[in-house]
Amino acid sequence: MRYRKSTQISFLAGAAIAGVAVALVGCAQVSRSGLASATPSLAPSSSLYSLASSSARSTTIYESRTISFALDRIDQRELPLDQTYRHSATGKGVTVYVFDGGISDTHPELAGRVRAGFSGFPDDPKICNAHGTAVAGAIAGATLGVAPEAEIVDVKMVQCERLRGTIKAIVDGAKWVIEDHKAHPGPAIANWSFIADTSGRIAELDTAVAELRANGIPVIVSAGNLEVDACHVSPGNSPGAIVVGASAVASVPGPDSTMHLIDRRSPGTAYGHCVDLYAPGDSVLLPSVDRDLQPITQLWNGTSMSAGYVSGAAALYLETHPDATPDQVANELERTATLNVLEDTRSPISRMLYVGAQSMRVEMRTASRR
Repeated sequence: MRYRKSTQISFLAGAAIAGVAVALVGCAQVSRSGLASATPSLAPSSSLYSLASSSARSTTIYESRTISFALDRIDQRELPLDQTYRHSATGKGVTVYVFDGGISDTHPELAGRVRAGFSGFPDDPKICNAHGTAVAGAIAGATLGVAPEAEIVDVKMVQCERLRGTIKAIVDGAKWVIEDHKAHPGPAIANWSFIADTSGRIAELDTAVAELRANGIPVIVSAGNLEVDACHVSPGNSPGAIVVGASAVASVPGPDSTMHLIDRRSPGTAYGHCVDLYAPGDSVLLPSVDRDLQPITQLWNGTSMSAGYVSGAAALYLETHPDATPDQVANELERTATLNVLEDTRSPISRMLYVGAQSMRVEMRTASRR
C-alpha cells in the first residue's frame, strides 16, 4: 500500500526455526497522535436500547458511532457501511490473555483494564513494540475494540532485543495462564497473534493449545500474513485452535462499469479450508504507542489484528454464556458468521465475523462468487 511505514515488528518471509523463533504477524502504517487525554472522543455519539424479540424477552443492544471501519463491518451482513457499531454485550467479566510483546496499560483505550501477567524474559523492557497494544485494542479498546469492557492480561513471549518470541516462552506462558485462570476463575480466552512455522506442526504448541482448551480457555490464532495454505502454518494447524484470516474491502468495476464494494481475502493472507473465520485486517485503526511509548492511534494490517477482533467477539459471547466450552465458542462464532461473502479464499465455504443482532441473520449464500 502507498505510504506504508514499517515498524520493528518481525515478519516471516519463510519458515521460522521450528521450536526456536516466533514472529508476530502485523504491520503498522500512518500514525495519528493526539490521544493524551484519558477520555478520547473517538466516537461522536452512543446509545443503549432494547431490541424486542419475538419472545417475551428483550436483548440489550449497544450502539455507537464509530470511525473504525472494522467495527462497522462486523456488525452488519452487507456493504456499504453505516458508520455505526452495534453489539449485544461488552465483554464485561471476561479475561483475554494476550500473548505478545507487551501491552501499554496507560493507553486511554485500555487504561484500567490491563493486568501485568507473565514474561518469558523478565529482564526485558516491559514493552518491545506497539504490536501487543494494537492487538489488545482490537479486542477490548474502549472505542476501537470489539469488547470494550473485557479485561486484558499481558503475557509477554517476545524478546525485545530480537523482536521474536520463543516456543519455550509460549509454553511457559500457557502454563502460567492455566494457573492464573485457576486463581481468577471466570470466562477466559487466549489470543495468539503470531506464527511459528510455515511447513508443519510444532508438538509443543499443539500440547499448549490442548492444555489451555482442557482448562476451558479457547485459543484464537492468526492464520499468518503469507500466501500459503493455512493448514501448513503453526500454531494455526494445532487441533482445536480457532484460525483467523484477514479480510479487506475492495472497490471493483461491476457489469455496468460502475464501481462497487466487495469483501475479499486480504492479499498476503494465508488461505484455504483451515481458516475458520475472517475478520477485518486491512488498514484498521487501532491504539498504538510511539517510540517513547506515548499513546497514538495507527492504521494496522495483518491477521494479528483480525485474530484480535475474533477474540473480542468471543468475549461478547462468553459474557452472556460464561460456562461455554472452547468448542461451543468456536461453534457459535461459526454459526453466527456471515457465509460466503468473501472472494478469493480458495475454499468452498468462508465465514466473515459477525457480532450484530442475530435477528438480522441472512441465509447462506452460494459459493459461486469465489
